Amino acid sequence: MTTINLRDNSPAELHFTDNGDDCLPLLNIANRTLSELAADNGNLLVYPRQKSDIGDWVEKENVLTVKTTIDNSGHCTKIDIKTGNVAGFIGVDDLNISISSRFKGEEAGEDFFLQYMLEKTLGLNVVNMMHATSNAPALNLLLYLFPRFLNDAMTQGLYKEYRRNEYNDANVRGTVDISRHIRNNIPFCGRIAYRTREFSHNNNVTQLIRHTIEYIRTLPGGRSLLENDAETRANTSQIITATTGYCKTERGKIMMNNSRPVRHPYFTGYAALQKLCLRILRHERTGYGETGSKIYGIIFDVSELWEEYLAGILQCLGFEHPDNRKKTGGICLARGNKFPRYPDYHNTDGSVVIDAKYKPTVDTRLDVNQMVTYMYRLKSRYGLFIKPCTSCLTADSYHLKGHGEDCGAELGIYHFEIPQSAHGYATFKDEMKKEENRLKAYLAGLIPHPIVSAKDAATS
Repeated sequence: MTTINLRDNSPAELHFTDNGDDCLPLLNIANRTLSELAADNGNLLVYPRQKSDIGDWVEKENVLTVKTTIDNSGHCTKIDIKTGNVAGFIGVDDLNISISSRFKGEEAGEDFFLQYMLEKTLGLNVVNMMHATSNAPALNLLLYLFPRFLNDAMTQGLYKEYRRNEYNDANVRGTVDISRHIRNNIPFCGRIAYRTREFSHNNNVTQLIRHTIEYIRTLPGGRSLLENDAETRANTSQIITATTGYCKTERGKIMMNNSRPVRHPYFTGYAALQKLCLRILRHERTGYGETGSKIYGIIFDVSELWEEYLAGILQCLGFEHPDNRKKTGGICLARGNKFPRYPDYHNTDGSVVIDAKYKPTVDTRLDVNQMVTYMYRLKSRYGLFIKPCTSCLTADSYHLKGHGEDCGAELGIYHFEIPQSAHGYATFKDEMKKEENRLKAYLAGLIPHPIVSAKDAATS
């Protein structure tokens, strides 16, 4: 088993004095986008699951960009790798690839930054659970995702599908089963054998969810995971109530019956939940020596986690967070609701517009053009990119010209420092809270300023 450790948005070189062909399975996932990998590999889970619907990044940016160097004998001697905005675990045949965030401390054994964002975006108490469930980090991450996927799916209602049922009573409400009626009810005793096709909440999908719930309950810390909040408790109870025919010994059969993904046009959230449940339960089976699929694992789009993490901070300050996945809260550039755009955040009067940037550098062409468009449309006084960094830097500020110069508009980059020297997760959380308070204080200094043009200021 070969393991490669990488970091997001970072280049890496693998040199081989002997034959490096053991790493060539990398080519199975190289130079492909998240949407392509997720669509072609049922056991590769991507979170957030809606990412493929909301942006050009997932369509254009490769998970791994790989270039190989082959010698005269046809053997691989060097592999150049460049990662994107992703972190997680990918298994390809006998090759394991671990991608941590680039903000993982040099001495830290755990990726505190990724854990902290998962805690904030998923609403979990990671510090109490990150070592409680399993020694396998990939399984831990799968378990952390289960409550979110369950709650998202249940917002569409409890999954139901048609099932064929057989009855033998006097209340005929389906097709009479003549052969069964003759076999069971002759001489006539007042009952009629018939069969129906009716909706049922007790089906293969809900049974799969029930088996996953029962499996998680057996793990250390599993019950606390399912009882973390009122919504998860209520949805778990609803699944248990619906699956009256649950039987632990039928777990393999239920998993086989879920080999085909859910494609219901309404219950779209259950497709991702179904995939997650299978991944969790198959981990239990692979522990007994069974082999998995060719490509498997879990990948996080860290740029999306960063955006959702900042949303939790900024919404407390009155900022709006348009949802480009649901196409809500956007601003239109032309009358008649034409050319909708979705800035990451803006305050109520539009005086401050903010864009979350996880990548190391801000594109001075595409990113700046996009921000200036938002500022022009909202008549903003301040436009701000917020990006993480490893050292404390002052915010860069640029005074705009043209229409922006008339109202004293500024475009800036705020550097959010990620702690690098924390020796434990509790210390890391304390340092992050200090950075959050520093960001809040900085924004509080921007928001009170009214938008006054240079001409108005001269006449007042």
